[in-house]
Amino acid sequence: MLDIQQEMLDHVMCRAERDGLATITPTRSDARELPYADGTFDAVYAVTALGEIPEPDRVLREAARVLAPGGRLVIGEFFDRHWIPFGRLHRLADAAGLHLTERRGPGPAYLARFRPCRADAPGRRSERLAHCDRRVRP
Repeated sequence: MLDIQQEMLDHVMCRAERDGLATITPTRSDARELPYADGTFDAVYAVTALGEIPEPDRVLREAARVLAPGGRLVIGEFFDRHWIPFGRLHRLADAAGLHLTERRGPGPAYLARFRPCRADAPGRRSERLAHCDRRVRP
């Protein structure tokens, strides 16, 4: 778990301890400069967080960087005052080298899953090209 606010990390760790979860590692850091190596994670989740962070484009680029080939980024937005409209998120994700694989939910409450668009990612070349083509829309 990563957060810039120590209070949020403390809250999660108290709940994890209460529930007997020992697999969470708290990391205090800025999502615009993730302290992880390229390709570290199979999944990155940001739920009602992206709109809270200045420069969401940098956050998405960092998420794409730390995702392993075939990994997924899930963004959730739910009636938050800092809500990012889906159209804006989709444009920012495209620019960050992420392609949309699924969206669920209506306008102001949605989950969107993205995968990296990397030329060096494993898989069929034609499949990657189709996913990375900006003309392909949900």
